[in-house]
Amino acid sequence: MRISKRVLGALGAATVAIAGCGGGSGAGLDSNGRPLGEGNDPSGPMTASFSSIQSHVFTPICTACHAGGAAPQGLRLDASNSFAMLVGAASAEVPSLKRVAPGDAANSYLIHKLEGHSAVGARMPFGGPYLDANTIGLIRQWIDNGAQK
Repeated sequence: MRISKRVLGALGAATVAIAGCGGGSGAGLDSNGRPLGEGNDPSGPMTASFSSIQSHVFTPICTACHAGGAAPQGLRLDASNSFAMLVGAASAEVPSLKRVAPGDAANSYLIHKLEGHSAVGARMPFGGPYLDANTIGLIRQWIDNGAQK
């Protein structure tokens, strides 16, 4: 089998180009590896508001699994779908619980999952690392305050 000089030249150039690519310094990226200024940049401290929870928790953490057509339990937590999929919606796993029951964090499926209540299955985020108490507290506060958009 004979390989042309043109093919060998192209392979050589590709090898040099790939070998020359470094991982980069990370300059211009946020702590989640996204370009600064793109989309939901969670700069600043998290607050007990839906938009802050979306940009600090749902988008950077939850959408690793909960996005697209194959999202577990059909729960999509991307910015376009999360509010409608959470607030007032029955849980697929425990239908007697609302995913988010406005004004009632203690009886919201989301809080049970984040805190690891045994009656609702695996704690989220699945396999950890889990959200810290302060972050869960802000999500609880948002729910207790009526879970407004």
